[in-house]
Amino acid sequence: MATSIEESIHEISTHTRSFTGCATCRSRHVKCDEGQPECSMCQYFGLPCSGYKKDIFFDFETSPGNHGVRFRRPLLSVKERERMSKWLVSSAPPKTTLRILSRIDDECERATSSDDIEIRRGPFGAFKLNQVQNDLSRGPPMSDLQNIDSSSPEHVIPTNDLYAIQPEVPLSPWSQGLMQLMFDQPEDVPVPPSTGFLDAMNSNGIRNEPSPQEYLPTLMPENYYNHSVFPTSLASSMGTAKSVPQDAVFLLKHYASAVISLMTPLRHSKTPWHVLFIPHTKTCLATMALGDDMSDASLCAFYGTLAISAFSLGGVSRSQTWNEKAIIYNQQAQQHARLMLMTAYDVPKVAKYKSILMALLTMVQVTIFSGNRIQSEYYFLEAEKFIRLRGLKRKKSRKVRLLHHCYVFERIIHESVFICGANSGQRHRVRTAVESSGLGMYSLDSLSFRLSGWKNLHQEMMRVRGQEEGENDLHLERPGFWSNTLYPEIFGIPESWVFLLSQVIRLGKEKDVAEGEDATNCLNLKDFLRRAKTLEEYINNLQRPSLELTHSQLDQEIIRNMLDAMQNALAIYFYRRIHDVDASMLQQKVVAVLECLLRCQHADSTVVHGSAGFIWPAFIAACEAETPSVQSSFADWFENSACRSGLSCFTQTLADIQKIWQEKCCAGKSVTWLDLMKSTMPLQQHF
Repeated sequence: MATSIEESIHEISTHTRSFTGCATCRSRHVKCDEGQPECSMCQYFGLPCSGYKKDIFFDFETSPGNHGVRFRRPLLSVKERERMSKWLVSSAPPKTTLRILSRIDDECERATSSDDIEIRRGPFGAFKLNQVQNDLSRGPPMSDLQNIDSSSPEHVIPTNDLYAIQPEVPLSPWSQGLMQLMFDQPEDVPVPPSTGFLDAMNSNGIRNEPSPQEYLPTLMPENYYNHSVFPTSLASSMGTAKSVPQDAVFLLKHYASAVISLMTPLRHSKTPWHVLFIPHTKTCLATMALGDDMSDASLCAFYGTLAISAFSLGGVSRSQTWNEKAIIYNQQAQQHARLMLMTAYDVPKVAKYKSILMALLTMVQVTIFSGNRIQSEYYFLEAEKFIRLRGLKRKKSRKVRLLHHCYVFERIIHESVFICGANSGQRHRVRTAVESSGLGMYSLDSLSFRLSGWKNLHQEMMRVRGQEEGENDLHLERPGFWSNTLYPEIFGIPESWVFLLSQVIRLGKEKDVAEGEDATNCLNLKDFLRRAKTLEEYINNLQRPSLELTHSQLDQEIIRNMLDAMQNALAIYFYRRIHDVDASMLQQKVVAVLECLLRCQHADSTVVHGSAGFIWPAFIAACEAETPSVQSSFADWFENSACRSGLSCFTQTLADIQKIWQEKCCAGKSVTWLDLMKSTMPLQQHF
């Protein structure tokens, strides 16, 4: 009884959205009765009814009555359905339908496996798919698949899905012509007369159907085939779609099942990638399949996601085919990113705020995972500019805040090691654009990662921050506590830990300014040492937060190890960046980070969950390692992580670390990653 009551309450409280109204009512957010040819609401208010858009909608909301994806919007208009019904009745009268199907079955059974058959009987037909034309679209060749490392997890590249998850079978040329005839015939063109089909039937009631194109010249104007009337996207959306990548479904499944786990240690389905990125990409795929227009922002996010997944598959399977596809998708994403940024600030806006920001963050992930930090710098700064000019002044929904948190976390990690870019021309242009826009007042942090005026950090960290300060202190400059932070929910890390890394970065920049030629605008030595001492105490006394009981035991173990690794790496980073101590003083913390990495690796031998939280402490600690055995263990961890994730950023980061080890050995003196970072740009290109 209680169960039925709860279900009744849920049914009453659940709001079912309608996606089938006319375009006018949907834009006005009013109920539409879906009347034909015009709805009653438009007639009542004297408004022009814009009709019913032919579209598809994926509903991902979970509810007791929703089992999977639902199609909530009709694909055919009323006139299209009427035209299709007339054609079907005229081409296959009910009395002959069974004979037509029986004849097709007989001819298919008589055909041998080597025959190329294409049988057409009225609206029915059968044809043999040319396997050669679809080999590339179905994934890597068998020679590449045989080279997959046996240690790779099955759910990263499921062996049974390599053949089960295949692109849709393309339509035959005759079927494509039929779809063109039904869906894109001008309104003033009559439907093919029924006598045209019936008169051509033979004595058995079976007709050897000609191609629909044989009818088209007599039914349509000559200029109907002009590209301006007959869009090139039509054939691609209905058949072997040129605009729809044939391996998109396979790549999106790999992205959802394997790649997302690399970005967060948490295994719930409320991460930004589950809530925003995957639904957005699937909607793009559906829109592309229907041949509808999309913004450059959506296309950038779509191709960028395919590139990330293809890079991962190329690394796991050691397949050059996937690597080549990843490069192609990356180039397409970059092209749409350039076009998107040309109109990102137009009024009225061309694309939604979330769409543009998702595209920029996708490009950040593409460049990070492919190991190109120089390009990451470009997209980070474009994202910062877009957020400051279009995002801080607006009311922020939960989804917008999720995107902002993703940007800030990755940006602060990037800022901690990308030291030479502090005074780049692009950064100067971003600051100038924000300051000259008049919107700088919404930014509650500095535009150049400088320290704020706090004095007593312990007291300031107990201060409760309001909503505006919590949302608009973009790069975590001001200390304080904000209850609505989303870092623990996304990355499993408290905001205070990310804040401390931001403060060390800022104090390091003060040190760089003091050591530079123009030291007029910097902290004096007393204030610098006082703040350094306060940060040191706070970092060394960090308390690991209590984990929620909702986390699984495995998740809790991974998060505990990640937090321990993060704390030790944060201390290593502080002592290297601020005091530049001798590496021998850091070896105990280096080993502590290594032990955390190995424990987590042994606990979860499938994939590197939460690599965004692990690769940074691994890099910081490994650069300081001096014992050959410890260096070897770090190298093994990076190699195993590269094998499991398929991402080259692990391999290229290890190459940078090994370069630092080599320089230490050859120089005969203490050489740190900071020294090489300041003197060589190629090192920053990969991390």
